[in-house]
Amino acid sequence: MMEIISTLKKLIEVRFKILKSEITDKISSMAARLGILVLMVLSASFILLFGSISLAFYFSEIYESSSIGFLLLTGIYLVIFILLYLLRNTGFIQKSLKNSLSKYVFLFENNKD
Repeated sequence: MMEIISTLKKLIEVRFKILKSEITDKISSMAARLGILVLMVLSASFILLFGSISLAFYFSEIYESSSIGFLLLTGIYLVIFILLYLLRNTGFIQKSLKNSLSKYVFLFENNKD
């Protein structure tokens, strides 16, 4: 009887270690993907920032006025903002964004390394 209890204890300990290892692996994989996602967003922000400044100076050269160039770019961003504001509650946009983010972050469920 003691042998059975001892074997069960060892079996439970091994199963607990395996479960702990799987959870640790999933969390670390998710954290790595989130870290990469943050770096991608940061890079995209810099691309948008410097691209916007370059475009504003380009418009400034075309219209020979730096204020008009920057105002024109601000107007473009204002139109984009208004469109996004009007489409914010659209189920399609929310669903597609949610699906793409969850597929990327929780990729480890479908892709075993």
